[in-house]
Amino acid sequence: MTVVVAFVSRKGGVGKSTLARALATVGARRGLSTALADLDPVQRTATRWQRLREKHQVFPPLSVEAHGNVDSAIAIAGEADVDLLVVDAPGNAPAATMEIASVAHFIVQPSGACFDDLQPAVELFYELKASGIPKSRLYIALSRILDENEEEAARAYIEVADFNLLPGAVVERARYREAHNHGMSFIESPGEDLNGPAAATLGALLTKIMRKHRLLRPQRAQIAATQAP
Repeated sequence: MTVVVAFVSRKGGVGKSTLARALATVGARRGLSTALADLDPVQRTATRWQRLREKHQVFPPLSVEAHGNVDSAIAIAGEADVDLLVVDAPGNAPAATMEIASVAHFIVQPSGACFDDLQPAVELFYELKASGIPKSRLYIALSRILDENEEEAARAYIEVADFNLLPGAVVERARYREAHNHGMSFIESPGEDLNGPAAATLGALLTKIMRKHRLLRPQRAQIAATQAP
């Protein structure tokens, strides 16, 4: 069965699509059959980026498709026997976010270090938790961080709110934007430190995905057995 990781946000500019593209890339490079679903009907950031990736012939090639809703994305991923489905959700879309969160195994919300980013992020997770989404599925990833002091203050804020926080952080670098302009994820940026803080964030998330994938394998075998003639 497919592991579904959704990147959501209440506001734009926090790195949602940046992290979604990076995770899809890392998953594919680790040998997982990976698909990236673009659910933002206005921005279509992921699908536009995919065209750049094809133009510049970046390896590995990725499966990136636009979908009208998360059920469509999951159905197609299931038919293709995809291991990992990364969902780039629309920003500031309460109904769509709730629908996506209800079916995702992990819900990741990137946040910058300023109060303008942190407060909406925490409020959204409080709302998802109140609606019945288990807190164990909700993760905040620090993004667009400028220095260690900023990261430390953001971590303290989220710890008080008592939500899961991924290790590491995506720092703000001009070369990340240049990588996106050429169809690469930021983790593929020339000179990127694969032992750095951003790699720690993606590595921790990938470890959780691999564990969930192993847990879901018996369920897939069970379903296949019941459907056999």
